[in-house]
Amino acid sequence: MSPEGSSPAERDTARGEDGMHNVIVGTAGHVDHGKTCLIKALTGAETDRLKEEKKRGITIELGFAEMPNSTGRHIGIIDVPGHERFVRNMLAGIGGIDLVLLVVAADEGVMPQTVEHFEILKMLEIKRGIVVITKADLAEPDWLELVKEDVKATVSGTFLEKAPIIAVSSYTGENIEQLRALILEQAENTAGRREDHSLLRIPVDRVFTMEGFGTVITGTLLEGAVSVGNEVQIYPGDRTAKVRNLQVHGEMVETALAGQRTAVNLVNVKKDEIKRGDVIAAKDSLMQTMMLDVKIRMFDDAKRTLINGSRLHLYYGSAETLCKAVLLDSETLESGGTGYAQLRMEEQIAVRKGDRFIIRFYSPVETIGGGVILDANPVKHRRFRIEVLEALAVKEKGEEDAVLEQILRESGSSLPTFRDLAVKIGRTTEEVSKEVGELTSEGKAVYLSDDTYIHSDYAKRIEETARQILAEYHGKNPISAGMQKGEFRKRLADRLYLRDVKAADRLLRFLFNSHKLKDLGNSTALPEHSVEYKPEHLDILERLEKRYMDAGFEIPELDECIGGEKDKGLAEQIVEAMAESGRLKKLTYQYYMHISHFDEAMKRFYEHMDKHGKITLAEYRDLLNTSRKYAVLILEYLDEQKITAMTGDARVLI
Repeated sequence: MSPEGSSPAERDTARGEDGMHNVIVGTAGHVDHGKTCLIKALTGAETDRLKEEKKRGITIELGFAEMPNSTGRHIGIIDVPGHERFVRNMLAGIGGIDLVLLVVAADEGVMPQTVEHFEILKMLEIKRGIVVITKADLAEPDWLELVKEDVKATVSGTFLEKAPIIAVSSYTGENIEQLRALILEQAENTAGRREDHSLLRIPVDRVFTMEGFGTVITGTLLEGAVSVGNEVQIYPGDRTAKVRNLQVHGEMVETALAGQRTAVNLVNVKKDEIKRGDVIAAKDSLMQTMMLDVKIRMFDDAKRTLINGSRLHLYYGSAETLCKAVLLDSETLESGGTGYAQLRMEEQIAVRKGDRFIIRFYSPVETIGGGVILDANPVKHRRFRIEVLEALAVKEKGEEDAVLEQILRESGSSLPTFRDLAVKIGRTTEEVSKEVGELTSEGKAVYLSDDTYIHSDYAKRIEETARQILAEYHGKNPISAGMQKGEFRKRLADRLYLRDVKAADRLLRFLFNSHKLKDLGNSTALPEHSVEYKPEHLDILERLEKRYMDAGFEIPELDECIGGEKDKGLAEQIVEAMAESGRLKKLTYQYYMHISHFDEAMKRFYEHMDKHGKITLAEYRDLLNTSRKYAVLILEYLDEQKITAMTGDARVLI
């Protein structure tokens, strides 16, 4: 990486002008079957870079080279280790490929690691590939035919069953050009990856420092795009960094796109603060979790039984971690078996729905199967629950709209935004917005506020809960116009298990906007509710109103006013109802004033303010011809209502 990079024309080579997508080709096969030599013959590059690799003649770490071609398409080839002791490194490189070269040496045929690598390829659901029989110059024609038949039997019934089989010699160059042509042909039919910047994700497989640059990471850009100057996040964790430079296939670029092998020069992060297995992604684009809901499939030739509660090695992206497998629909999984499970991690990870993974037995370490992530941030499940299994089946097999509806249904009180849903299912906010709109038109989603929608089932639950709370209140308080909003909000939050008051406020606005409840200012009520006074209620009301009327500006305390009533609780309800109906003005929880006196007090207040622009407590006391105790009650009420404010010893209008 050079600090300045190349010319603008050279820096724009991240993608051909015709918009052709990039393709990553991976090798797989037994140790010493000629993968590295094959890549050198195809690309001219030496992928073994470690001294130990050159000395021992095997690939330990991942190697990478670009295959020259005249199409303008970037075709990168990853050389992954074949030796059984380096399967972890093999898994780190094979996860992001579009096309595989299954390599079998002509002089040895299908070997144990050939089979293991092939099982991994099947589990990762790689769709396209070519079978390459290397060292063709070392085998007689009859033997070569036997090797081909052996390979055909191995790949029968799999994604490679109809794949091209070609015998080559990296030493003599036999059929190397024909293999290049086959790779280009397969690349032509390989589906492109999504290139939205919000989906950026690069599993880190190498970290190093370069003098004059600092920290550099390399990896395959699985999806999305990244540009110079972007802020990225290092997962798991919350550390962020800025992209200083980018290199794709040895060239400096302004933007790298999905499907490209990329080197990223990061600012504000040290080499020891990032490691292989971490993920570089768009900020806040991944959910970090200690659990995964998955569908597991055991290898057909797995020699171990997966028992509920088993400890496993989990391989995903370029990372490895330990986890416990909780089988949700069975007690055990044998070879060839499938089932739903919840993997509970021993450390936090960050993945996306739809990612593939491989599992290995804890001890002895043997590859036994793999699967797909159905939920990258689930809640903890109990085993054998029908509703859990049905939901997982939707996430596994359902169409995109059905999956989104299921996620929306499960989200409930979290009230997810479009962005939250996009992160949850690994989509863009634009895609989610469009799909939620379709669900809304079908009556499956309901608009809440801003960019938030809720499932129609949850909307019904909100309404039913709100009605139940208010029905109980109206039953106990028939002469109250409505329940105080603060009390209602708290009860609604408690019954719906809402996380915070803001969520309850949003639901309250939703209920008002959809006319499910009446908004009475400081209180709320059912739409059909009306205050009904019985004759005995009216008698109490008349007595209380007379007391407040007779009091004038000398405002009585509530306890004093209702002291002569037998049912003080009922009397207090009636006072509150009088305030709600506008007969009284509530100054504090203990002081109410007849509305006629309050209006007169306000008339005198504003007349004074019009003349003088300010008023002192003493001046207001004299205006009302009352004591300081009562004048201050009114003035403090005006302060609380943000009508007045203190300036020195006087009050002014705000």
